[in-house]
Amino acid sequence: MTHYRAPQNNNTPDATASAGHGLPDGSENFAYFPAFIRVTGKKVLVLGGGEVALGKLRLLIRSQAQITVVAPEICDDIAVMVDEGRIVWENAPFVDTMVNGAAMVFDAADDPYLTTRLQAATKRRNILLNVVDRTPHCDFIVPAILDRSPVMITISTGACAPALARIIRQRLETVLPASMSQLARIARDARQKVADHLHDNLSRQRFWTHFFQRGLQTRSTDRAGPEDIDLALRQFVPDGSLATVPGGQTMFAELTVDNAFDLPHGIARAIETADIVFHEDHIAAEILTLARRDATIIPIGCISLDKNPDQKRQSITRQSKIVARQGFNIVTLTQPITH
Repeated sequence: MTHYRAPQNNNTPDATASAGHGLPDGSENFAYFPAFIRVTGKKVLVLGGGEVALGKLRLLIRSQAQITVVAPEICDDIAVMVDEGRIVWENAPFVDTMVNGAAMVFDAADDPYLTTRLQAATKRRNILLNVVDRTPHCDFIVPAILDRSPVMITISTGACAPALARIIRQRLETVLPASMSQLARIARDARQKVADHLHDNLSRQRFWTHFFQRGLQTRSTDRAGPEDIDLALRQFVPDGSLATVPGGQTMFAELTVDNAFDLPHGIARAIETADIVFHEDHIAAEILTLARRDATIIPIGCISLDKNPDQKRQSITRQSKIVARQGFNIVTLTQPITH
């Protein structure tokens, strides 16, 4: 059997290219590269002082950037931000040198002439420009945001269908609990404590997986607190001792669907948390991409077409149990062949 890493990291153009495009079948080039940009303490310029500029400023002030607004007039809410010292207001006509040293520039002035000048000024200085509601003029776009800070989930359609991005965000709002925010803050503050108790990466990885799974399943209205980490550590490592890694879990799942959306929730969760995924050749790539990027994906051909399918199935089961004793979670995915 050939071992390789999760398919997200192994899509080489030579192996998966569709005709003439060098891309996996059904995929497209990115219109924009997905990334988060650190702007804390950096200069960000916003042109415009109305409601459109206000919408951008409400996000920007949470990034702790050094924000300057250039506009002849500003609305009341922006004026409050100025009075509180959260932003600087330049009540002066725009000149090209105002963009000097900026990490990025937002154009919310709705002035085509000014936009043309801004494009020239930012391009000469290699500064990223966003022109609100004028996608063809943008170097970057701001996606729809699901805020569970410090967890931030963004959805983008590459600016081709903003309404669809909003609908996706709204649906996710009903799926991802608000408790996710508190869980992330607890984890941030407890990283060193967990590292002190669990010295190897596999133990820590499994601890955090179990901690978050339990936390997100909880339907209680009680807020999670730091004491939940202490309790989870006591349960994971008895009496705080440096115990050996607990045994992993194995699952043998026969799939009757060919897409991730229709997967039973329990199987989807098992794939997402698996360290190793055995799969038959005809399992849909969409399903395999549920696996973590650091998971090992192992193709096993087609069991039902093997000369001795029962023996092959038993061999895989034995391998899974051996590896599970080392603390790894194993999932084996098969799918009946239909003619």
